[in-house]
Amino acid sequence: MNWASKNRIALFILIISYLIFGNNIVFGQAEKAGRRPTVGLVMSGGGAKGFAYIGLLKVMREAGLRVDYVAGTSMGSIVAGLYAVGYSPEDIEKLVQSEDWDMVLNDLIPREDIAYSEKEFASDAILTLPLKEKKLGLMSSFHEGQEVDQLLNYFLSPAYNIQDFSKLEIPFLCIGTDLLTGEEVELNKGYLPDAIRASMSIPGYFSPMEIDGKYIVDGGVVNNYPVINVKNKGIDIIVGADVQSGLKDDIADLNSVTAVIDQIIGFYRVGANKAGYKNTDLYIQLPMDYGMMEFTSYDSIIAVGEKIGRQHFAEIKALADSLNNIEYRAVRKMNAKPLDSVYINNVLIEGLDKMPMSYFKDFIKDYSNKKISLLELKNRITQIYGSKFFKHITYKLLPEYGNTNLHVYVTESDPGNLALAVHYDYDYQGSILASLSARNILGKRSKVFASLVLGPNPRLKALYHLSNSNSASIGLGIDMYSFNFNDYEKDVKKGRYAFNNYAVTFFGSKTYKNKISVRLGITYEYFKFNQDVVVDTALMKYEHFSSYGTPFISFHVDSYNKVYFPTRGSKGILKFKYIASWSNNNLNDIFQSSAVAFLKFEQNFPLATRLTLRPGIFAAFTLKQELLPPIQHWIGVGGLNPNNYVETQIPFTGVNFVQSWGYYTWITRMKLQYQLFKKIYVLGRLDMGINGTNISQVVDMKNAMFGYGVTASYDSYIGPVELTVMGSNINPSLSFFVNVGFWF
Repeated sequence: MNWASKNRIALFILIISYLIFGNNIVFGQAEKAGRRPTVGLVMSGGGAKGFAYIGLLKVMREAGLRVDYVAGTSMGSIVAGLYAVGYSPEDIEKLVQSEDWDMVLNDLIPREDIAYSEKEFASDAILTLPLKEKKLGLMSSFHEGQEVDQLLNYFLSPAYNIQDFSKLEIPFLCIGTDLLTGEEVELNKGYLPDAIRASMSIPGYFSPMEIDGKYIVDGGVVNNYPVINVKNKGIDIIVGADVQSGLKDDIADLNSVTAVIDQIIGFYRVGANKAGYKNTDLYIQLPMDYGMMEFTSYDSIIAVGEKIGRQHFAEIKALADSLNNIEYRAVRKMNAKPLDSVYINNVLIEGLDKMPMSYFKDFIKDYSNKKISLLELKNRITQIYGSKFFKHITYKLLPEYGNTNLHVYVTESDPGNLALAVHYDYDYQGSILASLSARNILGKRSKVFASLVLGPNPRLKALYHLSNSNSASIGLGIDMYSFNFNDYEKDVKKGRYAFNNYAVTFFGSKTYKNKISVRLGITYEYFKFNQDVVVDTALMKYEHFSSYGTPFISFHVDSYNKVYFPTRGSKGILKFKYIASWSNNNLNDIFQSSAVAFLKFEQNFPLATRLTLRPGIFAAFTLKQELLPPIQHWIGVGGLNPNNYVETQIPFTGVNFVQSWGYYTWITRMKLQYQLFKKIYVLGRLDMGINGTNISQVVDMKNAMFGYGVTASYDSYIGPVELTVMGSNINPSLSFFVNVGFWF
């Protein structure tokens, strides 16, 4: 018989004895002192498995068991802390269900809140390395805990002015570990969100938390089951809830970084666990088949907790009834809610070095001496974080001399990072991307982006952007590329051309809520085209560079919730440009200055949980006289690459890459996206349109195109891996398109 069974029997005998003999048999020292015994609830750490405590709490409240002290470690500290503040199990469950845990645990914010320049230029990558003091560095932890901090600050706001955790609705403590000494730190006072955040800071996964000069990480390193700590508070009866699965003895079970970390940490907490088990009066173990990082399985894990809790219902009910026979105390009414607003006297910002105070004031400029919405504050912090100038932003609401001050703490981003990615598709062939993102190295509020594509179609693209938060900003861009493509006579390939372009753009921009950007600027182009393999010798005289100046105004929108496989939001550009020739050479014999206007727009409509309708349009209109507009501004239609080097080269299902050229275009497309599994998607495609060299061809629908296809996609670590089967009225046979890796 194990210790848990012995303890259950002893507790059962004690309860029955009391019911039979009344005050002749007492509940330990408490009854000897003539008072009702106190009950402490202890919850171990265990990552996502800790959601099971929510189900157990439902059963305990149903049984009428009033808890006098609550404690936890790591994930146990989160559930215990919310319960201590006054949230009911049902409200905690709703909180858990309302969060996107993949985003919370990976410091991801909604994409629509990311600064527009970051969305437009920064690339997804296979490997990202931070640049620290002009050298490549390694991250001390995977994540800073940005979104965890936001979550804790908001939902623990009802207790923001309580510094002594024994004064909470239910007295509370949690456990941390001093990173420098390895000693246990009992957290029973201070700023509650900080204490809980420290207790669940998994070493290497989340950055440590600084509290009173100590750098604190997950308490599970030394004490994952803090029974003794609660006993030392004078609590008589301990109910222990435990989701720990013990040390693994099979290497196959150590199949993730977090599993290995938990195994290593587990060796150091064995002693604390043994002492805790020995002093537990009612032990409830919650075994399950879920792992510590399976946060998206919250509903099933909560159900496990409730199921096992009901298996212990008789014991829990007997304990509750026995205590109430000594002195009746009703179960607390738990109705805590996040605060709607708080009156703020002063705003203090700490940690700024390279970024000016004015940048922050554009976001939080009117928060002093007024009542502020905490939800609005949360959203403002998210927008500032979305600028990518900061790797961590958190705040505290601190009562000081009868007032409440808002303290904002920032950690500025590293000088930059280097990212690497690979890509292959049928149109651009294989490529390697090396990209650099740097901040504040060429002046305060500055960003520098640069990307180098190495492959058959090389490209160097760079942007200098001087951000002014919500005010107007300026930018300077460079785009140099060379790429090859086939020339077609209907569906027959007749030659191959190369574009070589060197462009510099200067622009001013105004951004609205990181979703909309308006730009006014001018581009200088130094351009030539030539035959990759000479087929027509008459064209050789045009193989010289020519210069163009292109003033423009453009309106951009990007509120996609994801770059790949979006389910919400819109993305598009409306642009007006005038291409003026600055050269005097043979190209002027065929090309002349022209004005071009075009619109690209796509919208996502979620039809069901896994089904999304993604319609889109493209329309272009060219104003010209007798000669042709410059060739790099023609409308090229075909291929499936969404990120073409030339902004007026438009994908079209079932049509070869830029197989069709024109100056007047109308395209309507429809995509139906279905998520089969977590990372597997199927996309149905239907494109219809016309691309003509004169407006009458569009009006009369001459040379109309119709394309259709199906794409199977896997959302892999290196980017989408896709196979498309497609056809069109332009190409009589079915064709295939393969894409591997992030688009760039």
